[in-house]
Amino acid sequence: MRHTRRAIHAALTTTRALAAAACGLVELLRYTLTEAANTGRTLRISYAKEGEPALVRDIAPEEVKRSKAGDWYVRATCLLRGDHRTFRLDRITALETA
Repeated sequence: MRHTRRAIHAALTTTRALAAAACGLVELLRYTLTEAANTGRTLRISYAKEGEPALVRDIAPEEVKRSKAGDWYVRATCLLRGDHRTFRLDRITALETA
């Protein structure tokens, strides 16, 4: 009985993440960043501006929004810079819990 409850709980907690992952990388990033914003978690991202090498930054996501042009962005506090920054999701090359 306990194993069944654990299995059901594990399945329910991963369902949304799996659904987002099935939709693509940007959707998975969007899901992860939104969850971090809702729970107050800090994340470590590798972010590459066009034509520049990737930088590793620790961020505290605040909101994820879509621009009028259709690109997804995350507004976050960048702990490296100590200020609010906006990051384009398709330029995030890696993401992990900080």
